[in-house]
Amino acid sequence: MKRIACHLCTVLMGMLAVAGHFMLTQWLFGQTVAVIHLGFQLIVATWMVYELIRAPVYDD
Repeated sequence: MKRIACHLCTVLMGMLAVAGHFMLTQWLFGQTVAVIHLGFQLIVATWMVYELIRAPVYDD
């Protein structure tokens, strides 16, 4: 149960960081730039997760 709560808190903190970063970008550069930047960040994050899942495991 503690492990699930830890993962949920980590996900929540990540979502809050992305929302805060989006709001700051929107305030500084406008909504269009913020949406484009958010889309780019999500594409890079998705690619990183995909690569981590498919990474080979080297056990020596």
